[in-house]
Amino acid sequence: MQKQEFDGATLYLGDCADVLPVVLSENKVDALISDPPYVLQAGGGNLGGQRKYMADINRHLDGGFDISILQNFENWLVFCAKSQLVEIIVQAKSQGLNWMVLTWNKKNPTPLTCNTYLPDTEYMIHGYRKHIWESKTRFVVGNVEKNPFDHPTVKPQYVMNKAVMSASEKGDLILDPFMGTGSTGVSALRLGRRFIGIEKEPKYFDIACQRIENALSQGVLF
Repeated sequence: MQKQEFDGATLYLGDCADVLPVVLSENKVDALISDPPYVLQAGGGNLGGQRKYMADINRHLDGGFDISILQNFENWLVFCAKSQLVEIIVQAKSQGLNWMVLTWNKKNPTPLTCNTYLPDTEYMIHGYRKHIWESKTRFVVGNVEKNPFDHPTVKPQYVMNKAVMSASEKGDLILDPFMGTGSTGVSALRLGRRFIGIEKEPKYFDIACQRIENALSQGVLF
């Protein structure tokens, strides 16, 4: 387990199953906000299956995550695939939490339908005790953006801003146990929150460290 500390942020390189008990023993986390691995079949037919980002998803990021991790928190917001909606909502109910399905509606989705609807919507589920946070709309709308990072599922920063403002207040400590390249942390810091991130892939951890350092040098948004 490797640890990198910044002003207002701490990043861990390691498996969240190993790191999370350490984090929770040392910190009071106000919100878990994360884009964890989805449960999906990302083949998308012969055409989609040939795309590099689809291949990356199939190899590394389509195994889902242990939803029981959420029971450690009374305020959490996670992105998920349609196939995970019921299970995650059941998890919120089992914790006695209120819950809401939020959506990211894409204006320029990939035009691959495979005999179904366009993939123009992604889901977030927010489980919470009491909603007192900045943003209360149920959706965010915008374009899918190319990212400069070698990671197939990086969310645009405006989407992560929405997630952070929907589930936290200024000064809160946000945890992302599936940090990837650090998008949650960038939004958290620039919106006046504190951040702890966990990532098991060294390549993505290094990118996240650089992004966090850059975000801190730019200061908060407001």
